[in-house]
Amino acid sequence: MINDIENQIIQKIKENIPELHIEGFPEKPSEFRLTHSKGAILVHYQGGNYSESKSIGYIVQDKKLEFSVTVVTRNLRSHEGSYFYLDKVRNILTGYRPDNCSKMQSTKEEFISEDNGIWQYSINFSLTTPTIENYQEVI
Repeated sequence: MINDIENQIIQKIKENIPELHIEGFPEKPSEFRLTHSKGAILVHYQGGNYSESKSIGYIVQDKKLEFSVTVVTRNLRSHEGSYFYLDKVRNILTGYRPDNCSKMQSTKEEFISEDNGIWQYSINFSLTTPTIENYQEVI
């Protein structure tokens, strides 16, 4: 399920920002190098929290998932910079509803780093999906 949601988020961004390289966060983040001329957007799952069960007969919970979208650009303030793409990603994903989930809402933005003119910022989104016990009746 996590992978499916992440892939839907990536696809939604690709449809709306075709000019950048967009993919899931690399397996080895320390080895990531920006090779695209303008920038990249990287998506990954941050973690989740579960509600208390809504039933006493079997487990029915809400799972709140958080995804982080990292914007990596060669500019900060221009129309191809981090600020521009942070706003664009927020506009694209706020209210977007992956399959079997609630609508996405932004939760925080933050500066990650700057290295030789390569700027990195992240914006996080949360959404909720049901978690239901795999119930098997005992006879």
